[in-house]
Amino acid sequence: MSNDNRPFVFSCDAHIAEPSDLFTARMPEHLSQYAITLTTEGNRRIYRVGDRVIMRFLPDFPAHKTGKTDDEFYAQSASVVDTMRRGFKDLTLRAADMDRDGVDAELCFPTVGLLIAKIGNLEGERAAAQIWNDWAWDYTEPMRDRLIPAAVIPSHDFDDALAECKRAAAKGFAAFCIWEGLNNYNDPRWDPIFAFAGEAGIPIVFHTGFGDIDTRPLKGPGGALFNYTRLMNDSVDIISQLVGGGVLARNPKAHILFAEHSAGWLWSLAERMDEVYIGHANSVEPKLSRMPSQIVRDQVHCSFQNDTGSSMAIHRGIGTSALLFATDYPHSEGTFPFTGDVIRQLRANNPDVAPDDLAEMLGGNAARLFTRANLKRQYEKRRADFLEVAEA
Repeated sequence: MSNDNRPFVFSCDAHIAEPSDLFTARMPEHLSQYAITLTTEGNRRIYRVGDRVIMRFLPDFPAHKTGKTDDEFYAQSASVVDTMRRGFKDLTLRAADMDRDGVDAELCFPTVGLLIAKIGNLEGERAAAQIWNDWAWDYTEPMRDRLIPAAVIPSHDFDDALAECKRAAAKGFAAFCIWEGLNNYNDPRWDPIFAFAGEAGIPIVFHTGFGDIDTRPLKGPGGALFNYTRLMNDSVDIISQLVGGGVLARNPKAHILFAEHSAGWLWSLAERMDEVYIGHANSVEPKLSRMPSQIVRDQVHCSFQNDTGSSMAIHRGIGTSALLFATDYPHSEGTFPFTGDVIRQLRANNPDVAPDDLAEMLGGNAARLFTRANLKRQYEKRRADFLEVAEA
């Protein structure tokens, strides 16, 4: 797909890298024991809060993408597929990475900041969220027309959450990132937060693994397959609670987006909730102003990346507006630097998807959802050019 006729692409899942000492350097002294620290032990990176290990991971770009390790690939000439993510830690090179991957804008989540929910102290979590939000807002300023940081919202306390939403909105943030795994999304105390977000036109986003959850519940054989696959269950729980508890119905202007949970399950969930709502009507409380599937159509969105087959079932069952594209830059499970190939495969595998619908899913839906990002004009111009070529 040439640059002359490619669609406008807005990735609704990407990451920026904080300085390794962001939290140790900025955390107030009386909260220093709650700063997230990073050490390297052998080939693993270890994140801790105090003496408590909260995350271990292997840093290299896995060989399954290219058949070679990072070092092997970086030692080769640029004529081979270049997997190096130069813009992850260097903002001056970010645009170049986006351009060669055919991406026009990115919704940006934390890296180390994804662990804030595991700090285990309300004041420490509140301070860490503010530290990350202040840093991310200043860091992305030179690329504000392309990078849209999501504000981290401390979510263990409703008052803290609403206060940081208001503070982030005053700065100009276009997204609020709420934590997963709280198992209380049916609580009416969420209403002021969702009402504020809806009135401000700021969507609430959930990123997989970011929250008060055990991301590795199964140990031993099959652990990785089970643990990564079941991450979509967190979004199923959140949607079911927000719909069933009436939070979304009472706040119809609020929109929610799930990043890196896949998407193909959403239509089945909407149908199942309708079935339960009717079949068990004598037990269902509260009664909703709309059917569950209609609430999903109106207010729920999922990002898709490599799941270009199952995600199209949502397009046919719920509608185009539910789907937003994502690359998950710079993570290996995402599409970078093969995004153009993924989009071409999406078009080839789904010839019944109209070019106009494709343009919406790849960029238009996000440009409208994140209204504060002011990207609708860019999308409309590129959309017209793309459709002119696609329909010729």
